[in-house]
Amino acid sequence: MPLYEYHCGTCREDIEILVRGEEQVVCPDCGGQDLGRLLSAPAAHTRGGELNVCERPAPGPCGMGGCGLPECG
Repeated sequence: MPLYEYHCGTCREDIEILVRGEEQVVCPDCGGQDLGRLLSAPAAHTRGGELNVCERPAPGPCGMGGCGLPECG
């Protein structure tokens, strides 16, 4: 069951909603159905507490800055 972020066009609030299957989502604050899904960063759980987000397909810096390598900064 994914957790999605939405913006309510009625009350202008940003909210997170746990969506089950094809469930119709409504704003928990105002009951509005004018919701737009927002882009959000994915979450990941790892063993050891480290997540390598820089997967460089070619030599050189990835440009993302999330891997901690100085050349990607």
